Amino acid sequence: MTISPLPANRRNRRTWRSTLLFRQVLAALSIGLLSACAVEQQGGPQKSAQSARDSAAGLAYVAGLLEGRYAGVASTVSNEQTGIAGQVPDPVLVRMAVQVVEGGAEGVVVRLEQRSDDAAARIFRLTFRPSALATRLIGRFAPLDAQGRELGSCPIEIQIRENGFVARTAAESCAFGHGQTTSLVKEIAHDGQTMVIGDRVLDSDSGRSMLPDQILELERVHSFRGWIGVRETDEGPWRINHPIELDSDGGELRPDDAAGMSMGIALDLAPYRARRDEPPVLRLRAFDLETGTLLGQAWTDLGATRIGIALSGLQVGLALSPTGR
Repeated sequence: MTISPLPANRRNRRTWRSTLLFRQVLAALSIGLLSACAVEQQGGPQKSAQSARDSAAGLAYVAGLLEGRYAGVASTVSNEQTGIAGQVPDPVLVRMAVQVVEGGAEGVVVRLEQRSDDAAARIFRLTFRPSALATRLIGRFAPLDAQGRELGSCPIEIQIRENGFVARTAAESCAFGHGQTTSLVKEIAHDGQTMVIGDRVLDSDSGRSMLPDQILELERVHSFRGWIGVRETDEGPWRINHPIELDSDGGELRPDDAAGMSMGIALDLAPYRARRDEPPVLRLRAFDLETGTLLGQAWTDLGATRIGIALSGLQVGLALSPTGR
């Protein structure tokens, strides 16, 4: 796959479609564009030099926001909005690891690895460098193969704001496939805690969507600590494990009791979308290890610091770790 600019005569047809996706991504994160980002800096060489220094400082800011582990929900925009026929799949849990592989005043290189249970890993590279404007960075987006080789690249525009950043590729400068027949609009918004990524795939000639829009809402992975207790009967003794530690990335925890014996329970904690038209929540689940039966579950706000399950034979209490991770 190669990614490259489109011919000029293909450019204007897809502007409204790109803007629609951008609004969807920003609405999911509840942040907007800074109008000041689109205004050229005034004030002569001294002001320009200061803007360049501010832009260079923005490299570290954006890199610091991005780096870390994330988990969240991937979903598609409804058929009515995209005009694409076919079944919209259920939301999928996705994990994302973001690592700064190179960093300095001249530029930053960030590696993103996206994984889900139903698909092969997807790896991307974002490269940022300063610009003449304090609120902008110049960047490139590139998908990578399993060996870390670029499959192509295209420009990505980054706008810095006080509590995060927004970035996007443009359909007219980001095309891939043999004959450059497919365009990609990738949009990223980050507010320091949540990262939302939107993908729109367009036919380069007609500007029409080829697939339903993909929206990925990712939360930083946090560590929770607490305890679990199980008992065989209502009057029986409790078997306790304290402390247990569970990350909010959907990974499974199979705790043992104080004697090192399996408690017969599997726990997981992850973002979950209960309804398509509502934001994700944080969900804790407990399963019977032998049968796979769901024993209990609880939902809470993504920003909650405590969550638990209370049943006659199972109790779980978790609180956000002091470090938050």
